[in-house]
Amino acid sequence: MIFADWAGLFWIVATIFVSFAAVGIGIIVAEIFGRQHAVLWIVAIQGAFQVFISFTSAQFVGLVIGGVTFITIAGSLVYPTLELGQNYLSEFYGLKVSRTSVNAQLVCRIITAALLAFLFLLPYPPKFEQNHANFVSLNAIVPRIAIASIIATWITGLVMVYVYDAVRNLTGERMMWLRALSANIVSMTVNSILFVLMAFAGVMSFGVLLNMVLVQILFKFIDSFFELGFLYGLRSLKDRGILNVGAKEVPVEQR
Repeated sequence: MIFADWAGLFWIVATIFVSFAAVGIGIIVAEIFGRQHAVLWIVAIQGAFQVFISFTSAQFVGLVIGGVTFITIAGSLVYPTLELGQNYLSEFYGLKVSRTSVNAQLVCRIITAALLAFLFLLPYPPKFEQNHANFVSLNAIVPRIAIASIIATWITGLVMVYVYDAVRNLTGERMMWLRALSANIVSMTVNSILFVLMAFAGVMSFGVLLNMVLVQILFKFIDSFFELGFLYGLRSLKDRGILNVGAKEVPVEQR
């Protein structure tokens, strides 16, 4: 592997780590300053990342390892950060709150996608035709990607929530790692397949589509272990009483 390949791998890993750190810091800030409304702050953070991921999904990322080119999209590197927020809500706020968060994110994505359409209709001043053309060209592939992302993300979110809850019913308060990994692996596999097919089928060859699906699953599987570290770190802060404001665990039998 040449130096450029190592540099590319470094930036991919750095992007994943920084994204998780941003969500983790956001949760800490929400719990400390949001108090009893912390869950609203966390859902808002999830919604903001949803919009961010939608636009970054138009950027392709390539990595050459051993002469083999692996292709994915920038959004797939950031997307697993939603695992952290969603699993955090499932773990400490329960099924109903976590499921409501998924539906709220769906509404957020639909509203922002609809508003984006109006930007194409805004009048532009004379001599700025090229600026308008560049804007239209830049967003030309976003609508299909956005629709694919909205549908895939909503289905994935519900799968994540229900798998987490099902495993928690079996494990109780033990083995948080098992329910988190189970929810992540199942939901992210579903997301990779749904999103790639809906966003790029008919545009790219079967070989490229398969490459993208497998690479996304691989990256998201690796991301799940990053997420575990942050999730256990947040639980440690809660156990030490640092993040116990406004957050209350919901016993399994009451959910």
